[in-house]
Order: sequence, then structure tokens, then C-alpha cells
Amino acid sequence: MNRNDWKTACQRAFKPVVLCVPGLLLFGAAALADNGHHGFDATLKNCTELIGLGPVPFATARALVPASYVLVPFNGSAGLVIRAARCEGVGFDKGLAQPAIVAQVGIAVVSPDGSGDINNYTLLYSTDNDQLSKELSQAGQPAVLDDSLRFEFSPDASGNGEIYAAVSPAVQPAWFLTGSAGPPAPGGTPTVANWWFNSSRAVVKVATSIPSISYGPASFSLHTSKASLLGSLIGGNTYGTFVFFNPRGVFSSGGLTVTVK
Repeated sequence: MNRNDWKTACQRAFKPVVLCVPGLLLFGAAALADNGHHGFDATLKNCTELIGLGPVPFATARALVPASYVLVPFNGSAGLVIRAARCEGVGFDKGLAQPAIVAQVGIAVVSPDGSGDINNYTLLYSTDNDQLSKELSQAGQPAVLDDSLRFEFSPDASGNGEIYAAVSPAVQPAWFLTGSAGPPAPGGTPTVANWWFNSSRAVVKVATSIPSISYGPASFSLHTSKASLLGSLIGGNTYGTFVFFNPRGVFSSGGLTVTVK
């Protein structure tokens, strides 16, 4: 299944839909200050991701997203977006590229500026890459540094295997994904994914541009504390209802552009 197939299915199933959206701390006011940093660019190499999109109560999601954003409606529900990704190299300027894992939680929104194939409002963001964490936080998008962040895929000879992602930063409740995944289909499609966040002084846009991403099958569930932000959003400890989109994606190169407006 590729993203174009998914977008077509969404547009047929959920009307009106302006943009269909596939593919981590709720921040206190003190954490939202923008220090005047004006964004940055980074390169991404040899990445794999696990992404899920499923329904959550509209009113619960609406309370977590600023009123200036329009939530994408899914037959009366909002869209919960979960993404975990691992890249062999994330490079800044002319420095040596370093491996990175990121984990994100968001709500599907209509693009505020008309750009992107995918638009989400960021609720949670974690990474094990120190420079990425610092650059994002300086831009106004708080990114928790989680040295114990894990993304594991153990395929057999046929390309099928168990997949696991675990987020356990010291400053927020842990969450993890468990399931299985298969090899990506031949070919790929270009994609631009935007993750938005409102700091106290500016709007931060984290845009990932991928020239070609391929998707393979995946089936997985989310687990967390029911007392956490994420637990309150899914209404318990476990969520396995990624019925709108739930693949593993693979891409060889991409670019990360962070802008502050």
C-alpha cells in the first residue's frame, strides 16, 4: 500500500476532508519560550519508520490543539498520529551525520499554509540525538532527549519480522509500540510531512521532504499509562485501532526543514 492509495481511500471515506493525514510531553507554558532561533535544515539518510493513524474522541483531541488549527474529521472522530523512525544518518551543515531515532505523537490537522501532503499538530516529540533535540528546542519545538529511545526491527529472510519502539524519557510517562511488519513494496512516492507546534511567541513548522518513500505491511499496538496525556487520549492502556493507516515506511534520503514564523 502506498500513500497515494491511502489518500484516495481517505478522501472517499471521509467527507469533507481537505487533506488526509497519515505519516514525544505536553508542554507547560515555561517550556514554550522561543529564543529567537530562526530554524535550520538537516539531511536524512537510510530511514525506516512505523506510522499509525486512528480515531480518537474529537472533543478530547480538540482540547489539546490550539483553536487556530482545523482538525481533520473522521466520521465524528479526530485522527491520532503515532510515528517512530530510525535514520542511519542525520546531518547538520557540514558536520558528520549521526544516527537518530525520533518518536512523535500528534493530531491530524488541515494545513495552515496549504503546504504538505501530511499535516499534524505536535503533542509529544522525543529523540535520542542530542543535536537534533537542541536545534528543535532552540527553534521553539520542545524535543525531549531520551537516551534510552529504541526502534527495533528484526526481519527474517523473507523481510517479515517483529517490530518494537519504546519511548521512556525521564520527564514524561513511557509509551511503546509492538507488532509485526513486512518488506516495502517496489517503487515509492514523494511525500512532504509537516508537524506544527505553537510556542508562546511563534509557530514552528517541522517539514520532512522525502523524494521517494515505500511502504510495507505492519500491524501493531500502542501501550502507555492510562494516567498519561496519551493514555487519556486513547482512553486506557492499550490502543490497536490504527484503522486509517498503519504501515512501515522506508526511504533512502530526505530533508528536514524547520521554520519559525
